[in-house]
Amino acid sequence: MATTTLTLADLGNGDSRARLSGLMLPHSTVVVACDGSVRLPVGILAAMQEAAAATNGFLRLEGLSAAARLALQVVDPDRRLAVDDPVRLPPTGERPFQVAIGLDGSVKIRLLKGIGQHAHLNEGSSYEWIRGLDANVVEIDLALIEHLNSLLVAW
Repeated sequence: MATTTLTLADLGNGDSRARLSGLMLPHSTVVVACDGSVRLPVGILAAMQEAAAATNGFLRLEGLSAAARLALQVVDPDRRLAVDDPVRLPPTGERPFQVAIGLDGSVKIRLLKGIGQHAHLNEGSSYEWIRGLDANVVEIDLALIEHLNSLLVAW
């Protein structure tokens, strides 16, 4: 089994989708070294997820910061990306929001009905995950929110 190692900076130079597609071959592993990166670029992260899903390939991220590991807990719930984190736990319970990332570097957060009374909002993991992402745009969809309370504003 062949292993190719890239850095996060390598993927930032040029078309990361094309580069990953060319490397994600059957029986191969692509390792992305993220050492020194506090935040993961959203567009590159979306390209990684797309390549892993399209090829059923194996893509592993190494050297993630604590903030980036938290972000992956939220934006990679299907665990398409392998992480060198022995404590990466599966999500517990339902989150009162949904998150989607785009190849354009955008993050879309859809707040679900009743989020303002959800106990999860008091937990640091419900909001600190965003610090692990480097996004061009963050869009928050409030369409399902009937009442914007102080807890939701603080979140």
